[in-house]
Amino acid sequence: MKLKSQLSDYTEAEFMEILNELFNGVSATKENAEEYVISLIDHVAEVTEHPEKSDLLCYPPEGREDSAAGVMKEIKEWRAKNSKPGFKS
Repeated sequence: MKLKSQLSDYTEAEFMEILNELFNGVSATKENAEEYVISLIDHVAEVTEHPEKSDLLCYPPEGREDSAAGVMKEIKEWRAKNSKPGFKS
């Protein structure tokens, strides 16, 4: 998938694909898998604008579900609470 410049350029399903890839593991056929994962983590941190940055994915606080769904829920709640645009329809 081609990465987009803003969260509002993604549908929720498209962004969930990125989160699922991070949580379920990158395909073993990908060259430079470690660099690819780091680039996805950096991308998620950038487009979500969440103050936890990469910790949103790597070090969730106690009480937050450590999964793609848990991260998605946090992103949506934080963006709504901070008057940020959500996903495109």
